[in-house]
Amino acid sequence: MIITLQGTVIAKGGTHLVVEVAGIGYQVFVNPAFLARLETGQEIRLWTHEYLREDARELYGFDSAAEHGLFRRLLDVSGVGPKMAVHILSLGPVGEIEKRIEQGDADWISTVPGVGKKTAQKIILELKGKLVGVDDVKGPDVEVLEALRGMGYSSEQARRALSAAPKGDKVEERLRAALRELAR
Repeated sequence: MIITLQGTVIAKGGTHLVVEVAGIGYQVFVNPAFLARLETGQEIRLWTHEYLREDARELYGFDSAAEHGLFRRLLDVSGVGPKMAVHILSLGPVGEIEKRIEQGDADWISTVPGVGKKTAQKIILELKGKLVGVDDVKGPDVEVLEALRGMGYSSEQARRALSAAPKGDKVEERLRAALRELAR
């Protein structure tokens, strides 16, 4: 499974970009707002989700671990596929989307093309109270929490491990420290 990609944007399409890593080009689907900010030739690091179907193998890319984590939660909702989840992410920052889900703002969520009122209500019903809630978390801890959630730890386990871990400035340092706490 491919978790991150770091490389150079060598091409952009309507819904995807091509990232060259060690001479290999990966087609990565990203949300339209993120795609608009990227330039050909730009160096980037993406969190990724590999989506496998009988007839296709697709790679979805995200600007942060928090965005990746919300994408994965959206896929847990019946009727929400990867393309719809990516478009939902273009609504705004992860914290704003999570806040709107917690507030039950189906009208706002249904502004995404392809997301009707019923689907928006289903997203709210299935995710309300289950999101990490990044508003009260700062700096590298947002990405660490989402990385731990992506590894299968609950939000509560991730928060407890993070609060017990020594402080650090880098995501990698905080993640290692939190994993050590979880291993105890």
